[in-house]
Amino acid sequence: MKELIAVIERNEDSYFAYIEEIDGCVAGGKNYNEVKSNLDDILNLMIKEDEEVRQLLRNGYIIKFEVNLESVFDLIPEINISQLAKTGRINPGLLRQYVSGTKRASERQTDKVMKAIQLLSKKLNSISLTT
Repeated sequence: MKELIAVIERNEDSYFAYIEEIDGCVAGGKNYNEVKSNLDDILNLMIKEDEEVRQLLRNGYIIKFEVNLESVFDLIPEINISQLAKTGRINPGLLRQYVSGTKRASERQTDKVMKAIQLLSKKLNSISLTT
């Protein structure tokens, strides 16, 4: 299985995404869901029409999204900022400023946020629901 890195960036009024490993696999949209959907459509079209891409992904693929800190909470709105701040021992007001883009997080602070997200992921992956 091939891991693809999809970089998502945003400007004032739209989002753009591209897959690093595939030249020309680029999409735009008004929000994260739209840009992800458009990127998926472009990738499927390229798989269908481009033999080189088809061969690259013949064993399947998984897309890993690379976003900046401000965008994490747009991408995963289910994350509670206050609880994540508590988990990561980060000032909640400061984390909200990072999310809104009014303040830029240092590399150290970004690492703390990522560790808190990884801890949340580990907790979620450690459970299973019974029926």
